Amino acid sequence: MNDLYAAVIHDVKNQLAELALRLGERADAQQEMLIAMNAARRLSEMLLVIRQKSELLNVNPDSVDTADFLMILAAEYRELFPALVIDIETEHTPAFAFFDDALVRLALSNALHNACRSARTRVRLAAREQDKMLVLEVADDGPGFPDSMLENKANTPASASNRGTGLGLYLARKIAELHKLEGRCGRIELSNDGGAVFRMFLP
Repeated sequence: MNDLYAAVIHDVKNQLAELALRLGERADAQQEMLIAMNAARRLSEMLLVIRQKSELLNVNPDSVDTADFLMILAAEYRELFPALVIDIETEHTPAFAFFDDALVRLALSNALHNACRSARTRVRLAAREQDKMLVLEVADDGPGFPDSMLENKANTPASASNRGTGLGLYLARKIAELHKLEGRCGRIELSNDGGAVFRMFLP
């Protein structure tokens, strides 16, 4: 039955993505484009959760230019949220890191989307090396994570006001944990510091 669910979700996701592309060509439909893109992203998350529950979700690490990785993400969301300032901190970013670009991009995209929705004026994207781990960080100047989400630690999907369903954070934790090296595995951390701070640690 999971295969049937996955096939239907995949088909609807592709149709929504096509709709978003067509709406993007219209100057008067930017909000509708954002809604369609967000819905397609949610369906992508559902597909990965189905794969994870079926133990079919695997990482395919490769060398990634971390600065380019951040700049591409920032460029996409600057276009979607033109009223916000999206800063990138790359001075402490390692030139290259080794992780699954597609999966980590989905996780960071979800975190960045939530940050942009909650931010007052500014969002920050950063990467650095800490204790031989790559740390990818998304921070905003909004109201921060609610206590319930900080306590849950993305162990289960948990709804939290304007932060969405919590499914993206749950999936981000699973994606981080699938990255393993020399007995260490990845993790995510949530905190509040002048707004919400999402960090993904990858070995």
